[in-house]
Amino acid sequence: MPPERLTKDQKREQAREYARIERDKRLKRETRNKILVRVGATVGVLALLAAIGGGVWLATRPEGPGPANMLSGGALFTGGDGEFQITETAGMPAGTDAVPNPDSAYPAPVRISTYIDFTCEFCKEFEVGNGSTTTGNGAYLKELVASGQATLEVFPVAILGDYSVLAANAASCVAAYQPESFFDMLDVMYRQQPDVENGGAPYSKSEILDLWRSVGIEPSGEVSACVNDERYSKWVEARTLAVTSDPELANPSTGGFGTPTIVVNGERYNAPAGQLGDPAALGAFIETVSTSGSGSGSTPSPTPTPTP
Repeated sequence: MPPERLTKDQKREQAREYARIERDKRLKRETRNKILVRVGATVGVLALLAAIGGGVWLATRPEGPGPANMLSGGALFTGGDGEFQITETAGMPAGTDAVPNPDSAYPAPVRISTYIDFTCEFCKEFEVGNGSTTTGNGAYLKELVASGQATLEVFPVAILGDYSVLAANAASCVAAYQPESFFDMLDVMYRQQPDVENGGAPYSKSEILDLWRSVGIEPSGEVSACVNDERYSKWVEARTLAVTSDPELANPSTGGFGTPTIVVNGERYNAPAGQLGDPAALGAFIETVSTSGSGSGSTPSPTPTPTP
């Protein structure tokens, strides 16, 4: 028996039903696609963030080995009886993080850490004074170390451009191959600091070596080669990234890292206004910190250093 023929109204209703079904299918398909796009975008963003985070983590791990005597990222000096010496360590192997020195490496009651950039004008003021009202803390810190009452760990960083990297590499070369000249190198690098921040010409590698010779530092062949081939520049850049991204070194008032950053027994030193280069102000802070922390309170009074 042939199927019953649909009336015109029935055909119209059937077409509407087909259209409704197709519309529902299309809407479900579009909804499903939107969900997939959102999920894909979220996964993509998370993957990008992970890649960025991983990139920063990897970038803080230098491509090449670091300088000897700076396994912690800094050059640690101890002393006594008027003498000082660097704490000898291996260099950081390529692709590894800095390794803090053990507590046994800090025999003195006062631990001082300085994070410095050789282009930084405030670092210059901290080290050698402002040329008029302050004399700088460099000689005082050396005195503290040589007296055996403090250790000093110097972390060269490069946050102010190419010359900062060049100079920090040069300082690292001295720490690795000629550490007995480190304090004299530090002093002349700041006393004769080129005014790069205000457009002055930076020193070239050969000019850095000549500057050292001008104050009686005769670079060894290894030091000269290290400076000229910029042996630790990549290491300096990686260490700078690690330091500047360390929340423990961020300035609470700004939320960012700046130089100089001075830490005494774990406490940040914020110099009183106009006294960044005043050893009396730093000495008072050290006295307060060492007394409240260890009960020592026996830091020597700073001896003013004549400004050249």
